[in-house]
Amino acid sequence: MRQLTPTEISSLREFLTMETTGLITLKTSEPLISDELLKQACRTGIAAAEGRIKAIQQFIQENNIADVQGVQQ
Repeated sequence: MRQLTPTEISSLREFLTMETTGLITLKTSEPLISDELLKQACRTGIAAAEGRIKAIQQFIQENNIADVQGVQQ
């Protein structure tokens, strides 16, 4: 794979930050939701966000972009 440009690395970092912030918001909000349909949608969103974060981390590790730790649960 070709080397990523500084702009691409910055974009990747911002994307990871955005996904992580969204995950934190979902995990914080989920216990406060009383509607079961909305709660299930939130849980689905949490699982999807965790999957996207893991995929980004895997991309970063496989391409030796940085040393990345797993998602904190």
